[in-house]
Amino acid sequence: MKKPKPLKTVVQAAGLLSLLLLALLGYTFLPLKLDVAANQTPTPATTRGKPDPAQLPDVSLSLLKAGKMPARQAFAYRGGNWGGAYENGMAAILVQHPQATFLIDAGFGANVAQHWQTIPWLMRQLSSYVVETPVAVQLPQHGIARDQIKFALLTHSHWDHISGLEDFPGLEVRLPTAEKAFIEAHKYPGLIDQMIGTMNVRTFDFNSGPYENFDRSFDLFGDGSVVLVPLPGHTDGSTGVFVNLRSGKRFLFTGDLTWSLEGFQLPAERPWLARKLVDVDEAEVRRSIIKVHLLLQQYPDLVVVPAHDRRVHERIASLPAVER
Repeated sequence: MKKPKPLKTVVQAAGLLSLLLLALLGYTFLPLKLDVAANQTPTPATTRGKPDPAQLPDVSLSLLKAGKMPARQAFAYRGGNWGGAYENGMAAILVQHPQATFLIDAGFGANVAQHWQTIPWLMRQLSSYVVETPVAVQLPQHGIARDQIKFALLTHSHWDHISGLEDFPGLEVRLPTAEKAFIEAHKYPGLIDQMIGTMNVRTFDFNSGPYENFDRSFDLFGDGSVVLVPLPGHTDGSTGVFVNLRSGKRFLFTGDLTWSLEGFQLPAERPWLARKLVDVDEAEVRRSIIKVHLLLQQYPDLVVVPAHDRRVHERIASLPAVER
């Protein structure tokens, strides 16, 4: 009897292994909801919650579109449609408070083509970007001088949230102590490593006590209008930003905890490949997602804004219009 050729056997085994790995990768894109009970953390015994709108200062916010990356829903959350287009929007939020006018994140800046080269090679092969007008150009077009912006508050330090900061030289950049430590530890090298040395960084800690179902928070102005909460996992110091308006409308800007609103509604995490490319602590991401999921159940009218879900962006007033 003829013995199989060793090379042929190796090739067949490699082929079978490749098919198995592809099948396993495909499985990670299939629908799978997160286990709420398994990822739920205790709610503080005493906590502050939804404020009395009548007691709030006159605060407004507007969204500024500043770039986008075409994608597929399947990459945004487990169970997303392979045929469904998903517009991965880049944006900054302009908040006008009696004490300060500031930005939440900064979108793509004027040098986005150069900044694009700082992201991992695989991510560049799997995606592309579309330029839109940078925030620093849009603001003067609507009568807001650059020097009226007192600081930028980062949800986290990834390139697509800080690119536009380069267009605001010397602008104060606020982020939690945990995010600064994350940057200094070089856990996710990239554009931030090139920019951190020239940034005017001011750190804060979540020392304002419990808020909603978070055991820590930071009341930015001490009046309940802008309250920051820790949403770790995507990066160590990822931050959620509540903006509470006099009209009673409430926003929660969640950074990149999920890329789409479905991630909170279902709830569901990103597929395995996306998680490995962008998240530093998957278990923390799941716990943070569940916190927001439970808030949505408690407050159906809460406007939760994943940083890149352009469908949600379209529902928010863009300059010159405002939410207030």
